[in-house]
Amino acid sequence: MLKGLVGASTHTIYYKSPIFMQHAFTSAYGYKLKRERYSHLYRRALQRYVKGDFDREAMLTHFMNHLKRNISVYADIEIDEDDIFSSFLKLPMTAKADLRYALDARSCKQGQLRFSGTSGTTGESLAVYDSEYDRADRMAYLDYIKLKNGVPPFSRRASFTGQDLTPPRHRDIIWRYNIPMNQVLYAANHLTSRNIGNVYAHLARYKPVELDGFPSAIHMVAKYMLANNIIHPWEVKAVFPTAEILLPHVRADIERAFGAPVIDQYASGEGAPFIYGRRDGGYTIGHETGIFEFHKVGRHLYEMVVTSFINYATPIVRYKIGDQVEIDSDADYLNSYTDEVDLRKIFGRESDYLIGSNSNRVTSVGIARAVEGIEDKIIAFQFIQEDLKRFIVNLVVEADYDEKSDRLFKRRVVRRLGLDSDIEYRYVESIPREKNGKIRFIKNTVADAG
Repeated sequence: MLKGLVGASTHTIYYKSPIFMQHAFTSAYGYKLKRERYSHLYRRALQRYVKGDFDREAMLTHFMNHLKRNISVYADIEIDEDDIFSSFLKLPMTAKADLRYALDARSCKQGQLRFSGTSGTTGESLAVYDSEYDRADRMAYLDYIKLKNGVPPFSRRASFTGQDLTPPRHRDIIWRYNIPMNQVLYAANHLTSRNIGNVYAHLARYKPVELDGFPSAIHMVAKYMLANNIIHPWEVKAVFPTAEILLPHVRADIERAFGAPVIDQYASGEGAPFIYGRRDGGYTIGHETGIFEFHKVGRHLYEMVVTSFINYATPIVRYKIGDQVEIDSDADYLNSYTDEVDLRKIFGRESDYLIGSNSNRVTSVGIARAVEGIEDKIIAFQFIQEDLKRFIVNLVVEADYDEKSDRLFKRRVVRRLGLDSDIEYRYVESIPREKNGKIRFIKNTVADAG
């Protein structure tokens, strides 16, 4: 974030500045972003979403014609406007290598372009172009989701982020003000059991209407509140976690602590369309933002293929994104254009599961059930699969985590992974974050390698 203000040297100047100047730097950059992101294009897009001015067939037809006219690799596609979805299904799938090595041939270089990148949990980066229109549509849809849940644009906000906000010697003051955006940013990378009390105290003084960012970081605050019998001391209208898998016990703790609904958001940094949570725990597909295709890979388990209507600079077309979801269906194939899709859970990447000793697949939600009933005694946990029968379990526990809780947890883990699995339990002070600032709850090197 801060690199963009002046250049690479900004970090050095920023880190050597007193904290009040770091607030000023952050706010100055926030002012720059506000001017760029919240233009008349944003306001027009938000009005369109709020009005419900959306014709699915017309949008797909417009998108297909954009591909043919402006993206060279699609110049020869055939379009039947009387049966536009059949024409769409004839488009080839897109692989990550296509976007990485043929970016120019897959891009429309018009408007105010920039690179928009994602680091991914595997560390394999990908950058695509987006335009001022793409950015406006994306920001407007994010605010549309929030508005639907009672949070108007520019409400007082607390964001838990992986950005480099604080220097290594930060004195546990890990927040910085972004005044133009009515926002405080908290450095999730530096959140620890030692400074969580200070972070909560600052949060309570600030009294944000909404919280967003990494659920693992928000959960740490919620756990601190619950442990100290602090239950929704001010009004929070909604919590919007993103970027990490939202586990059921994490959702429950956050909702109990803040007394507010947790509205999960899913959209890739590669420009994918949106899926967002509902208050009943299910998910809504953002039809205005694109098309999802679902290919069955297990019982109620589907792998997603995405096409985005909100990244015209580098269109994301039938892209196998590698994430999986649970759908209440037995069909081999579904899509969000012609089918009513009852999407119940988002599991994340294809490799976000463990392989038990009986070759059974254990999903993130399945393994998370090992902590049911003892969630208040386990702060965080992580499963690492090194080979088909070798596992490491990292545990961050409370002081009252006793032998009874430990036996219960281990018994449940063995039940899921198999009696002949080699499981090493490590009790650690914190779970290390990935380069992108996220905590990866499951790291399956067997699936990653495959």
